[in-house]
Amino acid sequence: MFALKRFVVALLTLGIWVHPTLERTLEPSPECNSFVESRSSHLLYTGNSSVGNVPILEYKVTELTSFDSEFELRTLDPEGVIFFGDIGGQQNYFLLAVIQGNLSIQTSRGDGQVLVTSGPKISDGEWKKIAVMKHEGAVAVRVGSETAVTVQQSAESQRAEMGNGILRISIGDLLPDSRVTLGLNPPLDGCMRSWDWVRQDSSILERTLQDSKVQRCWEHIAPGSYFTGVGSVGFSSLALLGNSSAELDGADWTLSVELALRTVSARGFLFILVDTQNDYILSLKLNHPSQELMLRLRGTLFWSRSYPQTLCSGESQFLQLQVRPGQLVIGMGITKATMRLTDGDYELLKRVLSQPGSRVYLGGGPAGLSSFHGCLQAKIQGVNVDLDLAEVKHGDVRSHSCPAALDIRDGK
Repeated sequence: MFALKRFVVALLTLGIWVHPTLERTLEPSPECNSFVESRSSHLLYTGNSSVGNVPILEYKVTELTSFDSEFELRTLDPEGVIFFGDIGGQQNYFLLAVIQGNLSIQTSRGDGQVLVTSGPKISDGEWKKIAVMKHEGAVAVRVGSETAVTVQQSAESQRAEMGNGILRISIGDLLPDSRVTLGLNPPLDGCMRSWDWVRQDSSILERTLQDSKVQRCWEHIAPGSYFTGVGSVGFSSLALLGNSSAELDGADWTLSVELALRTVSARGFLFILVDTQNDYILSLKLNHPSQELMLRLRGTLFWSRSYPQTLCSGESQFLQLQVRPGQLVIGMGITKATMRLTDGDYELLKRVLSQPGSRVYLGGGPAGLSSFHGCLQAKIQGVNVDLDLAEVKHGDVRSHSCPAALDIRDGK
């Protein structure tokens, strides 16, 4: 067995393809750009619902002297749940969320639901002080010193507040037994601090932060998507292509992929197109054993280049990949290479991209094989890729934020 492993490592060093299972087992993951994550024990991450971590607070209504709450929120995510509260279930609930970057309230009414969106955009990555206040049959949400959204309470809601039920508050998602229908993707890649929930004890949140680093936020953030070196994100190829998928039948159709990144570990898949059988049709990978950026087509090495000296120095890297009739063009920084693409390979790429069930993976392969560690931003056909729209997404991936130490915009 030891001899087999030495043989496989030798093949990897030469840049020869190895079965992904062996690759995952043997490929090392050294850090080439060390940085301090600075996860703070007083900042609560609101986006862990995808891995089942939803903080829930419960209070007896009869013991409450106020329904007012306040906290500070920071997010770059344009959509997600801030908090959800109910008394007695679906007939009496209150949802505070972010929709298209704006603060939004959804609340129950006697005859259905009402959705109100108003006030300033809050998805700018800056801390916002938010207060939710009840006053004379209405609920007002204030951002800073200004009232952003106000809704009237239903008669059912006012009666529930006079009863002997339980007020439940879940942060970052619906309550597990809620049947409320949301028109949004619940996980909010955001951070919360300085909270005061209905003027009651919420020490369970402090204990959660002490016990779990996963629930903590970074002190400072930057735009991008953070991959931890575990897991990946997979999209339907047709959904990712958007309107350009209608042009796949055209003779001059072009695929454009743009990637901006700052690495922590110099390894992992950046982009993969897989067909319905999970075969890798086109892939771009940081191959640590050979210290090369590798482009493979149908499992065969198509192009490679040694790592730039700046890859592990903390500098941002910019890659461009274009597929067009007769050519495959790849650019890294100011250098560019153009390779001949046969008609058969061009038609194969178009055919796979147009097949329902084909997927595009970012940051790693299916089942998390050889995952990237660092901050990544992607554009497909010139459009920024929103990781929240993925069909599959590992819970450790942050969709809209990276540690500030990996800010791609710095460039250096």
